[in-house]
Amino acid sequence: MRGKWLLAAGVASVASPAWPNPEHLAPALRFGATDCSFCHITASGGEGHSERGQWLVDERERRGADIIDVAWLAERETEVVRPEPTVVGQTPGASAVPALKPLAADTERVFDYSTSHGDWPAYGGGLRAHKYAPLADVSAENAADLRVAWTWEAFDNYRYEDIPRTANARSWRAKVPDGFKVTPLMAEGKLFVRTAYSAVAAVDPLSGETLWTFDPGTGDGPRPAMFGFSTRGLAYHRDDEADSGRILLLTSDGWLIALSASSGKPVPGFGEREGANAGRVDLTQGLRRPIPRRRASWSYAPAVCGEALLVGNQTSDNSHVSRDGSDWRANVPLGDVRAFDVHTGRQLWAFKTVPQESEFGNDTWGADSWKWMGNTNVWSMMSCDPELGIAYLPLTAPTSHFYGGLRPGDNLFSTSLVAVDVKTGERLWHFQTVRHDIWDYDLPAAPVVTDIVVDGKPVKAVAQVTKIGFLYVLDRVTGKPLWPVEDRAVPPSDLAGEVAAKTQPFPTWPPPFELQGLTDDDLNDLTPQLAEQAREKLAPYRLGGLFLPPSTQGSVAVPGWGGGANWGGAAFDPETRMLYVASRRMPLLMTAREQDVERFGQPYRIRPSGVDVDGLPVVKPPWSSITAYHLDTGEIAWQVANGRGPVDHPLLEGLDLPDLGVVGNAPGLLVTKTAIFHGHRRGRRDSVLRVLDKTTGALLAEHALPGTHMSAPPMGYRAGGRQFVVVATGAGLEPGRLTAFRLP
Repeated sequence: MRGKWLLAAGVASVASPAWPNPEHLAPALRFGATDCSFCHITASGGEGHSERGQWLVDERERRGADIIDVAWLAERETEVVRPEPTVVGQTPGASAVPALKPLAADTERVFDYSTSHGDWPAYGGGLRAHKYAPLADVSAENAADLRVAWTWEAFDNYRYEDIPRTANARSWRAKVPDGFKVTPLMAEGKLFVRTAYSAVAAVDPLSGETLWTFDPGTGDGPRPAMFGFSTRGLAYHRDDEADSGRILLLTSDGWLIALSASSGKPVPGFGEREGANAGRVDLTQGLRRPIPRRRASWSYAPAVCGEALLVGNQTSDNSHVSRDGSDWRANVPLGDVRAFDVHTGRQLWAFKTVPQESEFGNDTWGADSWKWMGNTNVWSMMSCDPELGIAYLPLTAPTSHFYGGLRPGDNLFSTSLVAVDVKTGERLWHFQTVRHDIWDYDLPAAPVVTDIVVDGKPVKAVAQVTKIGFLYVLDRVTGKPLWPVEDRAVPPSDLAGEVAAKTQPFPTWPPPFELQGLTDDDLNDLTPQLAEQAREKLAPYRLGGLFLPPSTQGSVAVPGWGGGANWGGAAFDPETRMLYVASRRMPLLMTAREQDVERFGQPYRIRPSGVDVDGLPVVKPPWSSITAYHLDTGEIAWQVANGRGPVDHPLLEGLDLPDLGVVGNAPGLLVTKTAIFHGHRRGRRDSVLRVLDKTTGALLAEHALPGTHMSAPPMGYRAGGRQFVVVATGAGLEPGRLTAFRLP
């Protein structure tokens, strides 16, 4: 078996083993892989290695090899195994619904950056990240009657057949995309979708027909940093007086481009005026030092707020590694957030996420680490209150994510929600959810901007879901918590040079939506055998509460850096003031091992890895869940397991079990007047669109999807007088697809 695993590692490079490399999937297919869970603990990769993946990385390091040469095992090569194409499933006896005719109201309706009139003009529906569509056609009574209206395939799905698939075909492997994680926009009677290769298409919302395309050429270049060829979405801007708006595209390789929504052609007068890059803005320039293009990517949707377009980036999490022996601190990629004029592309301001000399917060970066520090970026989506002129930035961990000995102090504004003035970029307030982050507890999603009623008084609020399972609810004007937050003592670190924060902020309310910390009472006890195996598995390691630091013994973090909430974020119903969040319960083992400081930039390598019992989590279920909050009171209205989970596992044979929750599943949600919708991955190659009851979380219906759902939030709109729900699927070598559902 290990020989087979080693073959799959033939593409493993010196890149940090903790983060996903989708091109590794291509050779792994020969050995039975269908997605990244072959070596990682989730299908999307990046949340830590499984036992197989951990062994591969250890073997590579034992050999001291950048790439393992497996020619000596050539005689054991097997035939390439590729996923079979999947077909849209229907309710038995049903067929796709006939096409509709457009109505005049589809293109003549009012536009106001909300979903009130049947559009979906921003990644989160509106600028406030509600993921809410006030549509009521689909209800508990007819959810089972949904049918596929159309299926669209990305026009630039890579043609793997055109490249020889030899053992050394690195050009082929480098083109394997990340999962298709896009959420389209709907405006001006068209859907707009960004592909994994940074191309854009306009799609007819009634038929799925492609209306125009734009390809910036990103797919012809090298693989971008981090998740490679990946996508989340686009932004749309339209003036009150304009007949047509513009689509704002961030390409993965660092260009900002404005396209006409009506034609798909670059907008004249935007970006550079002449030369090879005419019509584009180079996102690697304009900060206090350039961003190395090979160490950052831009796959996330930018945020429109007034006449400003807010742009973050996804910097390389491996930026503390020297690849050529040079000083790795010479140009660690910056995570500064910028605003650009939506009309011209001119940079308006840059918010320094690491305060420089004499700036507020600079004293929280000891040992002059502020001079070289990077990351501390916004890799997910942002939100905005256009009336107040405030943008809300969910920031992430600094360099490096798991060891902070080179950056003593609390490290503002890392892992903080920061409110800035949209016109100037000035910090108005901040709230740091994790001090001196050594767990990679990024704020993973756009905060929800909304008005609620607390103790009978109206409050302008902002609600931030987190990886650690807390829901922080703050006054969005002042940044003050609506319910008390206590500073509580947390364990110190025993790693040389590391000084963990002595206290961390714990909200006293609302209650957390995910398990925090790990004790014997939290172990998987579905059977006595499982409980005993879990104890044996965890016996060598350090267990404890939230914020247990990494250690040489090995510390088990619950949640780990891949859960509770992730980039799917929360959905919010502004009429009932209910907030819904999907989360996953993912313990991760964080073990510190000594390493070459000159090469790797720090004295320890800390690699999160999964910890399980024969594929079952060591903790009690539910292993993924959906939680509903009354945001006015902070109370949890209900919490349900997200799917059946591995109830057919051999160790659970013969047990009558409730839903356990699918392991590693934290999809984005869509909420409407009558229901909750989300894509759902039931098994390795079995994905469905689920419809849930808003008041109880009960499952109303499931409808088969083509391909693999990779957590992308669905979106909803009205066209031809009908409600549509659209969700993206596609993973690895599968084509990227959109599937649209509506009632007959």
